[in-house]
Amino acid sequence: MKYFTPFFILLIASFAAVPLPAATSQHPPIDTIVVNRFTNANGMSQSQNFIQYFADDLSEELVKDKAALQVVDQGTSVPDTAAAHSVVIEGKFLSHEDAGLIKPGKLVVEINIYRLSDHALVKTLTPATHFPFRGDQKERAYAYYTGFAAADMISEALRTVDLSSISPAAPGSSPAAPVTAPAPSPVAAPAPSPVAAPAPSSNAAPPADDEAKASVQLSSDPSGADITIDGTYVGNTPSLIKLSPGSHTITMTMRGYAPWVRSIETAAGESRNFAATLEKTSP
Repeated sequence: MKYFTPFFILLIASFAAVPLPAATSQHPPIDTIVVNRFTNANGMSQSQNFIQYFADDLSEELVKDKAALQVVDQGTSVPDTAAAHSVVIEGKFLSHEDAGLIKPGKLVVEINIYRLSDHALVKTLTPATHFPFRGDQKERAYAYYTGFAAADMISEALRTVDLSSISPAAPGSSPAAPVTAPAPSPVAAPAPSPVAAPAPSSNAAPPADDEAKASVQLSSDPSGADITIDGTYVGNTPSLIKLSPGSHTITMTMRGYAPWVRSIETAAGESRNFAATLEKTSP
């Protein structure tokens, strides 16, 4: 055996000298996941408590799964530099079946994942999540089972997503029209001489470019609502709006539905997302 010992030493050394294969290249990680409030499809009547519980449990599980560097609620500010590597999750409940004696209950959810920077569609999922009892009798546990199951499917889908490879959103979904009225021009001081032309103001602020504005993604259920910002019509949902820093009032309206109104504060370079659930009015 002693004659073979040097051979084994050389064999082990040769394996140690072989370089390990390089790690498989990874897509850039998802920076932020914004979880919007889910809505009911026509014919569904999930309670507001269940909708909130579902979103909370979904967010909690996405954090546990490390699906992104951070998971935040609707309306949370996301820096513009991170928006291209971030997503927003929107969804609606499509159908519900209570559990029977030998079969579990089932909740079918439509989940749409969009890139936050331009609202380009990344993926659509329609998971059927299950629970072992009547959902309307154990609402909190019902949300626990279904929210966690939906989050696991989202996490799995995002592991293979490269946001930089997603095509830009259609131009019509992101109107570039300004949404704030231009400031009135300053009144020129009287000329010292009747023949002297008034000099243009030298301290007038240049117009802010897109980098100095906030990106606000607006969507509604149902979609196609009219958007008015600070009294100016800017388009229909869904739309990505550029807003100057400061206070703004957003109104979404649609015939047959109550107006949705929010007052917000925006800062330069941030990205925010608002999904309005329009309440149907009595005929």
